[in-house]
Amino acid sequence: MPSDTGQLDLRVILLGRTGLDGALRLDPTLELVRTRTALEAIGEVSHLMDPSGPTRAVVVVASRVDGLLDEARTDEVRVGEFVSALRLAQPGVVVLGIKNGKPVPGVFDGAVLADAPPESLRKAVRWRPGTREVSGAVEPITTSAAAAVPEPKPAKMQPGPAPRWDEDALVNAMLSAPTPAEVKPPAPPRGAAPTPAARPAEARLPARESGADMALVLAMLRGQDVLPVAVTALRERLSDASLEFLPPAEGLAPDARCAPVAWEGVCYGHLRSSRISPDALGPWARWLGSWLRLRDQHSQLREAAFTDPLTGAWNRRYFQRFLTTALDQAREGRYPVTLLLFDIDDFKKYNDLYGHDAGDEILRETVHLLRSVIRPTDRVCRVGGDEFVVVFHDPPRQEGSRHPADVFAIAQRFQQQILRHRFPKLLETTPGTLTISGGLTTFPWDGATPEDLLRRADQLAMQSKRAGKNAITMGPGAMRLIEE
Repeated sequence: MPSDTGQLDLRVILLGRTGLDGALRLDPTLELVRTRTALEAIGEVSHLMDPSGPTRAVVVVASRVDGLLDEARTDEVRVGEFVSALRLAQPGVVVLGIKNGKPVPGVFDGAVLADAPPESLRKAVRWRPGTREVSGAVEPITTSAAAAVPEPKPAKMQPGPAPRWDEDALVNAMLSAPTPAEVKPPAPPRGAAPTPAARPAEARLPARESGADMALVLAMLRGQDVLPVAVTALRERLSDASLEFLPPAEGLAPDARCAPVAWEGVCYGHLRSSRISPDALGPWARWLGSWLRLRDQHSQLREAAFTDPLTGAWNRRYFQRFLTTALDQAREGRYPVTLLLFDIDDFKKYNDLYGHDAGDEILRETVHLLRSVIRPTDRVCRVGGDEFVVVFHDPPRQEGSRHPADVFAIAQRFQQQILRHRFPKLLETTPGTLTISGGLTTFPWDGATPEDLLRRADQLAMQSKRAGKNAITMGPGAMRLIEE
């Protein structure tokens, strides 16, 4: 289902001319990326993973891609290596072809119509070979397309609530997340076929680093959901393509074939198989429950480490790390990145006059108003008391797009929102009293490093205040692009 909040819930990477661009770019809950080569698609699969972005991804491959597919022949070896590389970058990625009357490569997860609606792609992401049949625009491929996953290693998890660490400890814990404790994957149930050996193209990592636990840890460190990775591992380990995970359905009781996936009284759903009994699935369901518990704890660590608890905006630590990564990618892709740094004019006066509760409300409402005018891929960060930075990092996708001019228009709309807004706790004021002053800088012209861009934006914000406040001053680099 699309996100009810309007936030991004799926990353769609189009390789070649698929014909899907027109319909998909109108959906605000999709992050749409167009690539021309297989190498670009692999790079985009692992591109800039962060807690606010989509955790699920689908790659749609056109019928003709240089070096992979064309009208006459398919290079099966290269296609297999391409899919293996995608899954090495992101184990849960779904790879689809385009239906054109000809068979798509067997290593793909399925095929989609060239005019497929966004919901059909979401169904494809939820589906894996061997699960319930997908109806609609997605056609599953009967041969298994999931990467072979070796036997899960013994995993353990300490029960109990997450420990309370300071912020630095939270970051360290996030970057070195342990595997679950005290839960050992059981032996396969009697009658299950032996685990198939990995295909040569998929057995490139050392044996000790190519197990399911490694894939799960990598997914967690990238901020992705471990559930699809774990379920794929279980299907491979038990040689049971019918195995599926059923999320809890309100008001519906699971049938007799289900084993509950639970940890410490929390039920995450059920495992169901047409071949394996619930008793035999039970230990595996507990193993999966321990990973889902760790996923939730890890999500809480990420949130505590990178978000501002008052406003819900990203904090300074996140801003510094995100901007560094964004500039590295902009340097490689040769596209601009723009910063808007601003603060609230005379904020201390409002704090002193109306109290800290009113000041807190102003900060929260400011973030809310800002998010109502920016794009879903932009990042709002609180870097000081009443000081905020917005990172406009998304490269222009449409031909003729003028990045700094578009960003300046967004900043002006936000200015007007602040002017017109009535803050409930500022009883004696009228709309138009509260204003902001800021500076706008663009990489690479106004600065080549995060420090240079931020320093220049701060200078421009001070220039706005000296000019009478309620202004946003642009740097020479951004002005240069607008005037071209």
